[in-house]
Amino acid sequence: MEYTTEQATQPVQGLVNGHLNGFAKTNADEPPRGPAAVPARTMRAIALAQLLPSPKHNVRRHSAASVEELAALIASQGLLHPLIVTSQEAGRGKSKQPRFEVAAGERRRRALLLLQQRGQLPQTHQVACELVPPERALELSLAENSGREAMHPADEFEAFQALIAQGKGIEDVAARFGVSVLTVQRRLKLSAVSPRLLALYREDGINLDQLMALALSDDHGAQERAWFEASSWDRAPASLRRRLTAGEVEVAGNALVRFVGVEAYEAAGGVVRRDLFDDEQGRYLNDAALLERLATEKLDGLAATVREEGWAWVEARMELDSRGLRQFTPCEPQLRKPTAQEKADLAELAARDQELEHQSRAMDEAPEWDADQAECIAVEQEDIAARRKAIQDALKCWTAEVRAHAGVIVTTARTGGPEIIRGLLRDTDRKALVAARGAATEVAGPAPEKSVVAGAEVDKERTELSDSLLKRLGAHRSLALQAMLAQQPQVALAALAMVFLQSLFDEVSYHTPLALQVRPQTAKHALTAAADDLKDSTARRAMDAIRLSWAGKLPERRADWWDWVLALPQAELIELLAFGAASTLNVLPGTGVIGDANALAKAVGLDMADWWEPTAPGFLSHVSKAQIVQAVREADPGQGTEALLPLKKEQLVAQAEMRLAGKRWLPAPLRQPTG
Repeated sequence: MEYTTEQATQPVQGLVNGHLNGFAKTNADEPPRGPAAVPARTMRAIALAQLLPSPKHNVRRHSAASVEELAALIASQGLLHPLIVTSQEAGRGKSKQPRFEVAAGERRRRALLLLQQRGQLPQTHQVACELVPPERALELSLAENSGREAMHPADEFEAFQALIAQGKGIEDVAARFGVSVLTVQRRLKLSAVSPRLLALYREDGINLDQLMALALSDDHGAQERAWFEASSWDRAPASLRRRLTAGEVEVAGNALVRFVGVEAYEAAGGVVRRDLFDDEQGRYLNDAALLERLATEKLDGLAATVREEGWAWVEARMELDSRGLRQFTPCEPQLRKPTAQEKADLAELAARDQELEHQSRAMDEAPEWDADQAECIAVEQEDIAARRKAIQDALKCWTAEVRAHAGVIVTTARTGGPEIIRGLLRDTDRKALVAARGAATEVAGPAPEKSVVAGAEVDKERTELSDSLLKRLGAHRSLALQAMLAQQPQVALAALAMVFLQSLFDEVSYHTPLALQVRPQTAKHALTAAADDLKDSTARRAMDAIRLSWAGKLPERRADWWDWVLALPQAELIELLAFGAASTLNVLPGTGVIGDANALAKAVGLDMADWWEPTAPGFLSHVSKAQIVQAVREADPGQGTEALLPLKKEQLVAQAEMRLAGKRWLPAPLRQPTG
């Protein structure tokens, strides 16, 4: 007879008798039967409050298992087996009420207490117990714990399937057995694996991890082919999953999937395969062609919107790497001044970012790590970075003249969002723009038509002179200009500043000849190609702020720049030259300037800890687990790193990023040499 919680108000004796029916009854006049005499057993109904754990007679010294599931089972199915107890030794209890120690069934006792605490059992609830003498308690405890055989997992899978077949709902089964809905779904999924493979699992020919990998597919034939056609050494769960999902698109980490959206893919008729046994609920899209079509349509829609801005051409590309960008000359935009609202938004974002940084550092010092809070902080920081970038991108603007020749590429970013690259010039576009600007800036009036020969402007009338003579005259003029310019520092500095202005703010005219034979090579594109995370760096924001300041001072017309720069006070002119010179600096490996770079760093007092932190995309994802652990150990010697060692790479990166934040740790290449 089952002992259910609904029976708690029934006469206790009936429950006890029900349990007694399951035992062999003894008769004093009848001798014991069988190979050994079985001592008589006494069943009693004992109040739950009178039951205590037995450290002496219970052989199971430790049980880490939760009683939640067992409590749910007792609540739905009743107490199926009585507890084995013995009377407490005299003198141990302070209460006059007799107490009993549980020799076998301690988890059941704790589960009943949990139900009582939740109000599912009355405070006077009594439990069916088998009372045994102390000298037998230890033996019976050992017998109960060692004599039972655990159910094979395959039997459990099929039992859950049978319950569902009887018409019970998944949620109902989960509640009655104290497990999650996902656990029930997983067991049902395993019960549906090919019978041939399940039989092999019962014979220990397949382990549970392999069976879970095979359950990724509902096709028994595909499951069997993935297993039986593979070599014995190539049956790891990851290998089995790869065979079952060949040709499909894994959702995790796929930028195109994030760009389109799984919901949009499913709405278009696409099928999503879900891996119930992946903690992240891994998903696979079975129609790569549909995904690409949806991405193309979305890109085309974005491109149509961008065309309304008046660009010469707009092209949608599914993917674009740095090699593909090299065929274009980027035309640097002008930066308008932010509006009052934009300034307020940027300040608010900066303040919130600072708050999150403080929270992150506080978590590092907390005794326990809160992974959920860390994830929330990381998500909000990503959102702040995206919103800041959107505001900064909105400050960029190009003149109508540039838009009439330049174009735009609409593509997908690595993060899965759209990326719109404006102001790109093909070689023919650049030449056409240079020609248009040259025609627009020619001096109008009675002066004869001019042309450029060997760097000197000559009238058409002079073209009757030979080229060699023109070069001779030009050489004399050049040297005379040098002599004069050397004696007028303000004009010389202005001419040098014009070189930088053209390179920094009018890149399309980079190849237009200037009188000074100085050609700066700005390093922005080379640096960005080497590190795609530079866009959100502290140093990039600092340089953009300086550039924005100068852009706001420049005259709108390119033809007015010379007069403006010539009239600048010398102190401001030197500041402009410093910004221009700084923009050319490049100390990437392979440039051969390490000595000069170190000297410059020492001269300006560079400490890279003020400008850089080891983040996941910028550093931690690109080094080994051992290097990550070593970095944490160096940054915070007082904190142990043992807990980091068993983590997976993604978990380790996330933990290390939090622990390294604010610690000012630097890898060797970023440390200033001491010599």
